[in-house]
Amino acid sequence: MNELLIKLEHALSPYAKQFAPEGSEIKAVVHQWGHAIAYDNDIFASSKGADANEILSRLKKAKCYNSAKQFKKELRDCINLNAADNPEFTFIDLFAGIGGMRQGFESAGGSCVFSSEFDKHAQDSYFENYGEYPFGDITKIANEERNHANWIDAIPKHDILVGGFPCQAFSIAGYRHGFNDKKGRGNLFFRMAEIIDLCRPRAFLLENVKNLVGHDKGNTIRVIKETITQDLGYSFIPFVLNATDHGNIPQNRERIYIVGFKGESNWSAEDKVRLDDILTHQFQIPEPIELKKTIFNILHQSQQDKRYYYPDTHQYFNELNSTIVSKKSVYQWRRVYVRENKSNVCPTLTANMGTGGHNVPLIRDDFGIRKLTPEECLGFQGFTETFKFPAKMAMSHRYKQAGNSVAVPVVSRIALEMARLLKITRD
Repeated sequence: MNELLIKLEHALSPYAKQFAPEGSEIKAVVHQWGHAIAYDNDIFASSKGADANEILSRLKKAKCYNSAKQFKKELRDCINLNAADNPEFTFIDLFAGIGGMRQGFESAGGSCVFSSEFDKHAQDSYFENYGEYPFGDITKIANEERNHANWIDAIPKHDILVGGFPCQAFSIAGYRHGFNDKKGRGNLFFRMAEIIDLCRPRAFLLENVKNLVGHDKGNTIRVIKETITQDLGYSFIPFVLNATDHGNIPQNRERIYIVGFKGESNWSAEDKVRLDDILTHQFQIPEPIELKKTIFNILHQSQQDKRYYYPDTHQYFNELNSTIVSKKSVYQWRRVYVRENKSNVCPTLTANMGTGGHNVPLIRDDFGIRKLTPEECLGFQGFTETFKFPAKMAMSHRYKQAGNSVAVPVVSRIALEMARLLKITRD
């Protein structure tokens, strides 16, 4: 861990302890405070009594802070991925994973003021790259009862809420229980709605699997729309984009995105209002762009570690060797057979790639038949080489995190359009 972040934790943890919600680490509060001080954003739990002057006093006593300029520079120097020096808007990153949505919105000029991710291993990767340990269980921060333990009002003020809420409950590959998912995953949408309701951001972007549209004969998306428009008063703009068509990324990855703007739930092109003032009317869904990248822009050409290759003693080697013949395609292992992706793009990455599940992407290179590396999977999601996994992280977690992420360039295009519109009107 970087020396500055160690000093921050030592200086602020005793004070931050009382402000850490159940299910979140104390260091999540500490890191949020550090970023907030550096970027002049609201601090977490200011509504609960957390005091910026007390935080600054402790930082100065620990010799972590001499000036705002110095503190910001030192913090930026110890982080792989940084927001712009002078952010144009703020956002929060819910169900953050490894920060694919964050990267998209930071590239559009935003500053993340709060993040939340339940998976401990994803939290470690998030911290490794953004110098910020995410808050944990969102159900401990947002809940229907809104009792004295509720921490929604402690979340810093933000312009945009970003959330790729878990897709298992709506996926064809999942149990298809939707809002009635017995594990509660479908209900996480409503926890996000709670946060929107209380924090009232100017806009939001939600992301999920394409199958959300048709789940339960359309009832699931209908309930989501009614919640957003009737209960929350936001507009509802759903659209499906594919990474190959809209992100210049050679991966077949279709996802549904939902954009909404505050106070525009009842807008209509026929209303006698100035349409120039209606952001929903002006929002432009990204148009398709030419796919210029190929799989060879992402695949490593050198020999990889032997653990990625199938030895000739493997039980399926003969079948793989006889069917994976081209070096110009990415193949899929479909439990009992191999399928070639003849479109010359990578098939949709999944979270079970590294655990023996189906849809494992395979290639033939000059050295044999192998799986894609986790780093190549990140490349097929649009991450740059700047992103790093923690050194001791297991391969299964690396694959899961890459497969669960978003296509960053697609999110970047949506974020740029939202940022453009937020410049038009101000709260």
